[in-house]
Amino acid sequence: MVADLIIAAELTRRALFTGAASGAVAPSALADTAPAYIPVSDKAQPNGVASLDADGHIYVDQIPPGLATLDADGHVYESQLPPALALHDDLVFNVRDHGAAGDGVQDDLPAIRATIAAATAHGGGVVWFPVGIYAISAPIGDTSTGLSNLTLAGAGSQIATIRATTNAPILTGIWYSCTVVNLVLDANGQGAPCISAHLDKTHLERLWLLNWNGFGMTLNDGTFSDDGGLLNVISHCNIQQNTGTGISTGYRFYDSWISDNNIGASYADLSLEGGPVRVLGNHLDGSPTYNIEFRGNKRIVVSNNILEGSRKQSIVYRMPPWLTSDKPQIQIIGNTFSNGGKLAQNVYPAISITGVSSAARTEGFTVTGNTFACDDVGAGWTYIIEAQFARTIAAVGNQWKEGHMATQPCRFVTCSNTEVIGNHADNVVKTT
Repeated sequence: MVADLIIAAELTRRALFTGAASGAVAPSALADTAPAYIPVSDKAQPNGVASLDADGHIYVDQIPPGLATLDADGHVYESQLPPALALHDDLVFNVRDHGAAGDGVQDDLPAIRATIAAATAHGGGVVWFPVGIYAISAPIGDTSTGLSNLTLAGAGSQIATIRATTNAPILTGIWYSCTVVNLVLDANGQGAPCISAHLDKTHLERLWLLNWNGFGMTLNDGTFSDDGGLLNVISHCNIQQNTGTGISTGYRFYDSWISDNNIGASYADLSLEGGPVRVLGNHLDGSPTYNIEFRGNKRIVVSNNILEGSRKQSIVYRMPPWLTSDKPQIQIIGNTFSNGGKLAQNVYPAISITGVSSAARTEGFTVTGNTFACDDVGAGWTYIIEAQFARTIAAVGNQWKEGHMATQPCRFVTCSNTEVIGNHADNVVKTT
């Protein structure tokens, strides 16, 4: 029996995303259930439907005459809709329709996997999580062939929660051209990261990561693929402070963006390898050892971020010891640095740059237009920039009078081709 579906209920965004109807449900599954109608409160509202009757049904005479044959109740069969209006069951796949309870007790992993399989069978789609807590006993993802063309999306605003019940990541494996958005990922203090995955052309957006250990996210580290992953975006995520590193990337993560996130961690808010990567507009805080740790990079832009509260350096760059030459080309532009060096006042610089030796130097750093200041009790960096075995460093136009406790703002040891020009208060360099 072909299910009869009311056009208005099925074709409006509001009905779709409040769970009134799911494209993932086969018509036979709807045959014995009452159809879902748009509430009368939606009449004449944005994305609503005009001309509803008192019961919230659409008037028969409002249906275009060429659409379909209406039944006795004024409903139209889905099979009779023109292709442009027909409901394709690759739109939204609701995990509740595949058996998820969302009660925080039942293991919803089988239902989630079934929903992903249904979406994948149709070439992709939205895997929809209504408001609830979805307990899982193992990670979501495919560690062999990967998942592609999927969006995992939660209802509300960071309300739908996926919670681990074992010591395993919530998301894992390989993700191609996917989006994960508007979900709470709760590692539940079991000892694992929230995400351990290889990304390629994938977006992680508006996620809230809780109760993780080791890493909030660890990405493209070679565990799942030795291929590069590019054009990834991590944005508007809230990574709650826990033990370890907020976001860690391997050298296979490049041509990507980390932007507009709030990140707290105990070791490093960001620990990055490889590049090019753009680090833009983030709030890096908590009580980390470092706000940003660079582990061997190429063409990095760090701009418009707030970096605060580091226990040692705010930014640390270490040339990989196996390299004999290194040109990371890191630009640090227009950021706000504050209240670092709290582990031991007047011991650590705000930015440290270290090559391997006088014969193996790192080169290519621009520090421009930043503000450095420490006003918290116990905060205070020695120098703004301290470098050793480096060349080609430019520090121009920074405001740093209140950011350093040593007489000189910069200390360059065994360095060459350096410029310290036009900075607020002083431009003196210590060379020993």
